[in-house]
Amino acid sequence: MPPADAPPAHLRDALVGQRLVGSAGVAYFLSERVGEGGQGWVFKANWAEPSGIVVIVKVLRPDIVLGEALPRFQREAEVLRRLSQQPRPNPYIVRFFDHAVAQFPMPGTHLRVALPFTVLEYVHGPTLEQVLSASGGRGLGVERVLRLGRHVVHALELVHSQKIVHRDLKPSNILLASEHGGEVAKVTDFGLVKLVDASLQRTTTLAGASLGYAPPEQYEQGNQRVSPRTDIFSLAAILFEMITGAPAFPFQSNENPLLIVTRIINGPRPSIARYRPHLCPELRDRPDLAERLHAVLTRALAAEPDARQGSVTELWAELEPVLRIAGGYQESVPPPSRLPFADTDLARTRPSVGGGPPIHGDGASTRPSNVLEPPQVRVAAAPMPEAHTPADGANVPASWTWRVVTRPLKPGLVRAGAFSADGGLAVAAGPSGLARWERGAWAGLALPPSLDANAIRGVRVLDGGDLLILGERSLAARIGHRGALQIWSVPERDLCFRAALAEPSDVFTLVGEASLRRSASAPGESVGYVVRIRDGKIEMLANVPGSGRLHDVTRLENGPLVCCGDWGAIVRIDGDRVDHVGSVCRGHLQAIAGTAEGGALTVGAGGHALHLSPRLEPSLEAVQTTRDLQCLVLSPDGSAWAGAMQARLLRRTGNSWVRMSGDLGMASAVQAVWADARRVRALCDDGAVIEGTLG
Repeated sequence: MPPADAPPAHLRDALVGQRLVGSAGVAYFLSERVGEGGQGWVFKANWAEPSGIVVIVKVLRPDIVLGEALPRFQREAEVLRRLSQQPRPNPYIVRFFDHAVAQFPMPGTHLRVALPFTVLEYVHGPTLEQVLSASGGRGLGVERVLRLGRHVVHALELVHSQKIVHRDLKPSNILLASEHGGEVAKVTDFGLVKLVDASLQRTTTLAGASLGYAPPEQYEQGNQRVSPRTDIFSLAAILFEMITGAPAFPFQSNENPLLIVTRIINGPRPSIARYRPHLCPELRDRPDLAERLHAVLTRALAAEPDARQGSVTELWAELEPVLRIAGGYQESVPPPSRLPFADTDLARTRPSVGGGPPIHGDGASTRPSNVLEPPQVRVAAAPMPEAHTPADGANVPASWTWRVVTRPLKPGLVRAGAFSADGGLAVAAGPSGLARWERGAWAGLALPPSLDANAIRGVRVLDGGDLLILGERSLAARIGHRGALQIWSVPERDLCFRAALAEPSDVFTLVGEASLRRSASAPGESVGYVVRIRDGKIEMLANVPGSGRLHDVTRLENGPLVCCGDWGAIVRIDGDRVDHVGSVCRGHLQAIAGTAEGGALTVGAGGHALHLSPRLEPSLEAVQTTRDLQCLVLSPDGSAWAGAMQARLLRRTGNSWVRMSGDLGMASAVQAVWADARRVRALCDDGAVIEGTLG
């Protein structure tokens, strides 16, 4: 019987109580229909036997398999299979079990019909949409927004690391499971069915995109601009609704969908302040925090994809600290007049780069009166397995004492930072400008008027005290310690530099990215880019086909340069030849450092750490955290340290990384780290500086 002649409703009802056989001969006993959409049906079922574990079976309607629906259904199954087969399965994505085609007899005939089906984890609990609908138009509590938001971000980080865009993220596609007495968010529905529920009918679609949650580029013909930033928009719309209790882009059910899309493109961005009476008490009584959340979400809800945050990790790094403050997880932020990066009297208290002493760690420092005094906080060291305990004690967490030298100032204050070679000072860059840390205190540094603080994405302290400044719009500049400014004019004006290697004879290798509007050869939204500058002149410009954004660069001992980047990219630079070696892991690699034996170490998202041989052969190393590793340093004695989220510091022992710092009770993300044989310092994204001492 041709699929078009199959009576769908009659077949749908007949499936209840039937048995479908999967790819490995496992039987699934369909018990009840719980969902239906234009392309298929959703059933509860039991695994292997009528009383077996409950699963979900999604069945494709036989009358639409001749169109695009079957390839989409198979593609969704393959995506879910790939996500479920990771070395570390993600608990925040609905788990995949099976995909097969069942030959089912048509009721009342001698014919059989092919029914493609997918078997997924059964989640016992409501959707986020149902929870929001039941909230009576009021925002959820901060603690709940923090927890559920973090779960969805973790899910999307894996999805995006697999070069997948969800494209249909909305509250009805986030299931809230009850597990071990807690609530867990699980992302589902990668493009097929909607649950049957009267409350879901207000979710309108246009060209497969859900109005109110899908960004403008998703309605464009061909979806050429759809990228992970598409999911950032959808996530921000969901978070706005969780915080305020109101949709970010409300509309009437009888409105013309094209007018709704036009309003999303040209209309004002959603305002949290408008819904202040409906906010939870933690935010209703803190308009300053609500305004900071508004600023972050406004950027994420920009109509243009390029104006949004670069990743869900970046979005969450901006939101989470503010939510944690509102929830009482850390002390309040000092008032603006006490923030060293702000345009206040503090920036004028200390000399600017042009009028002050060389930027190095020696000499006395006059501490401004309005800089916070560093508290001396000692914390317990993290436990360590006995197998990792060496004889010298340096790798034993209990041998290290930790203190907060400079306490947190403001979330998101530091976008990029670096220590001097001796660790005596640090320089940080953020949206409000530059600052220098010395002897426990921050002091503002005047930025030359020709440099835009918002564009800075990288900073280095060079030997002799000069600063190297890198960033968007091909920003590459050197600020001398006595004020001389040298801006390198890079011919390509739409690059973004993120890191640089400084070598003798004034040779600098800058790495970063170019927009895919310049090149379509990268797996993500950008292509890696390398620029070499010698004696102030541009000597080499090269994009790296096959590679995404590059985050860091190092030189192997007596060998070529090596870069790391998004999607585990490793790039080799040998003279003027630049080659994309390949991807050594699925996550984004943030930092790399050459080792004495001629290889390199590289670390990145999800706690990934790898050793690269001199031939760049990778080997994965064990890591005592799943938090993103943000930075890396090798001390003069050869020990390696990495900094991570939540102020965590890890030291390499053999071929594994052991967490040395105890629980400091901080949400800070380590942006830069310095170490010698007996001491380590870390600069965090909120201006905090922590220190560990051996013995």
